[in-house]
Amino acid sequence: MPSRRTSIAAAIFVFVLGFASLPGSAQLVASRDLTSGWRVPSEHISIPETCDKPRSSVIDGDQAKAGAGKAKDLELTIVETTPAKLEIGNDFNTNVRLKNIGTTSALVPSIADGEQVRRSSADASEEKYEVGDISFRLTTGKPNGIPIYLNSAGALFANPDDKDSYLVLEPGKWLDIKLHARVECGMENCMGEIQPDVKGVLTAWWYQRVLSHKVTGCEETHGSFTVRELDSSPFTVEVTSPTPKMSAAVRNF
Repeated sequence: MPSRRTSIAAAIFVFVLGFASLPGSAQLVASRDLTSGWRVPSEHISIPETCDKPRSSVIDGDQAKAGAGKAKDLELTIVETTPAKLEIGNDFNTNVRLKNIGTTSALVPSIADGEQVRRSSADASEEKYEVGDISFRLTTGKPNGIPIYLNSAGALFANPDDKDSYLVLEPGKWLDIKLHARVECGMENCMGEIQPDVKGVLTAWWYQRVLSHKVTGCEETHGSFTVRELDSSPFTVEVTSPTPKMSAAVRNF
């Protein structure tokens, strides 16, 4: 029969071994570099030219998949920016992490080329795909300043009827995504301006939805059905003034 000291030592060993193994259960399962290219699917069906009075409508909805959005299953985090200091008017790259913090697996689009996953119905009257895109907001100047949506681009796509076009994130696993952006307003009408700030706040927004396009006779319908939306926690970043541009004039000596 083992002594009390031996039993305690064994228990401590098992505890330490178990604790040390915990980080291994949370890990990167895939990465996508959208700075090297991505493509939005194009529409391949249209209202016949013979229609005298074509009609168009839009349908919006939530929870395109049963149970989606009822509980927070994913977490979005800005890991880093390159360069670390953002310069007004200049480009930068950002690494973001999409992690499953829930208790069941989660599906996220995984294909950068959306044209590969666009699905058409058997009668060619409807096309559909799922997309998850990321946009960035930057707040500078004041703690409660107006967030400016930056000029950025990048999305991942999937075929709603093809599970292989999704990435399956098990609990504790994550996907890293690299995106490109610019420190300038990406909206047509900006409500504020970007100012130099040693403690600017950058946030990311993941918007995952199913998009559909259907043509029935002379009527066209576009559908957008939300699967999930995520905001990242604030990421503090220094924002500097634009670097003075060197004159292109040639000096004669």
